[in-house]
Amino acid sequence: MHKCSIASPLSIAIAIAAGVALVGCSTPNTYLVYRDAKGAPDMQVDYPNSGFCKQVEAVAAGNVKCEGRSVASELGATATLYYDPPGLNVTAHYPNMSSCERANSRMAMGVKLLKRCAPKG
Repeated sequence: MHKCSIASPLSIAIAIAAGVALVGCSTPNTYLVYRDAKGAPDMQVDYPNSGFCKQVEAVAAGNVKCEGRSVASELGATATLYYDPPGLNVTAHYPNMSSCERANSRMAMGVKLLKRCAPKG
C-alpha cells in the first residue's frame, strides 16, 4: 500500500499562503492540523492568527483543518519554518524525526527551514 507524503500538499499550501498578506482577526494559537485516514494527527503547524491559518487550510490537500486545540503533545518532532513573505516564523510538529526530515527535505519557494528537525522530549 502506497502512503502519500504530506510534503507536496504542504509545500503547495505554504507557497500560496506565503505570498498572501496576513489578514483576519488576531487569534493566538491557531493550529493547522493534518490528520491521517483514521483521524490521528499527522502534522500540526502553529499560526499566529486565524486568518493566515484559514488561507492555508483553503488550499491544503487532504484531511486538514484549523483547530483551536493543539495536538502537539501527540507528535514527537518539531521544526521551525520561516515564510518570506510575509516574514513569519512558524513551528511545525511531526509524528517522528523521519517524517519531519522527509517533509522538510524540499522547501517551497519563499519557505526556509529556520530550525532543523529535533525530537521532543
